[in-house]
Amino acid sequence: MEFASTVLFSGTDDSWPSGGAQEFFVLGTPSDIAWAAESWGCLRILLLVVFGAAGTLARYGLQGLVQEHTGMGFPTGTLSVNLAGCFLFGAVAQLGLSRAALPPDWRIALTVGFLGAFTTFSTFGYETLRMLEEAEWLRATEYVGASLLGGLLLMSAGAWLADKL
Repeated sequence: MEFASTVLFSGTDDSWPSGGAQEFFVLGTPSDIAWAAESWGCLRILLLVVFGAAGTLARYGLQGLVQEHTGMGFPTGTLSVNLAGCFLFGAVAQLGLSRAALPPDWRIALTVGFLGAFTTFSTFGYETLRMLEEAEWLRATEYVGASLLGGLLLMSAGAWLADKL
């Protein structure tokens, strides 16, 4: 879980406390699951489902729109989604962790739910692999470089902008 293990931002992340709602997603005993449901209710799970669906739809729409306007020669739709996701993740994480401006349930809904469904790392990997298989070394290098460097720069820009708010 990328958000729970981040070390780029100061502060503590309480999105994955031991014995919490994550028991719904791992093999736990029925008493573990019952304890998590009673302790946390279903708010986080509901927020994850709703924001995950919204992130999926946003990804589908933005990726298709960008790709339609740029053509099929380069995966600009995926690149655009990943870079936008990095910017938004940087801003949300900075607001949520450094300034405690977002309650944990909403921070998790935005990062794990919306942005987790919005960003497209597996698609990025597949598209890069296809370019390499087709011996398109320069295009693959450009794509990986733009994704990684652009992602890091936009993650920093999002965090910087959140500090200015």
